[in-house]
Amino acid sequence: MAKKQAVLGVFAYLDEVVSALESLRKERIAISEVYSPMRNEEIREALGESVLGPGRFFTLTGAILGLIGGTLLAWYTEAQWHFIVGGKPPIGIAPVVIPAFEFFILIAVLFTLGGLLLMSRMPRMRLPAHYDKRFSQDRFGILVYCTDDNRDKVPGILKDLGAEEVRQIDE
Repeated sequence: MAKKQAVLGVFAYLDEVVSALESLRKERIAISEVYSPMRNEEIREALGESVLGPGRFFTLTGAILGLIGGTLLAWYTEAQWHFIVGGKPPIGIAPVVIPAFEFFILIAVLFTLGGLLLMSRMPRMRLPAHYDKRFSQDRFGILVYCTDDNRDKVPGILKDLGAEEVRQIDE
């Protein structure tokens, strides 16, 4: 199996990282990973990502499934136990509201937690071989998997835009 060629640039300053990301996007070079010691919206904007992440879809899916599940559970209970309803409809709306609302919240929270763990790739049992401990302290990193076309161009772009260290990585 052929090894993938990658380039890792280590940066000290946020503005250098942002300019490098914008330059790589203008050159239409795919950026694989960006490492940052803290969350930063400027990096997201430079990557062209939405501020609203995909986590909201997990919450919406859980909320819809919880609403449906709570409603069906309440209706099933009413139908199964044959409650004496005294002239009211045997399967009413009012007794469904509270279980539907509770399931709505519960399942939405559980799906949100599951989506958070899934999207953050947790638990990560081991770090990638190219990961540098400085990315958790005070440095930024940009990982770019190279193609044959841009293998020689990427290290120069990163170095010109302020990378204090550029490493070739074979994975």
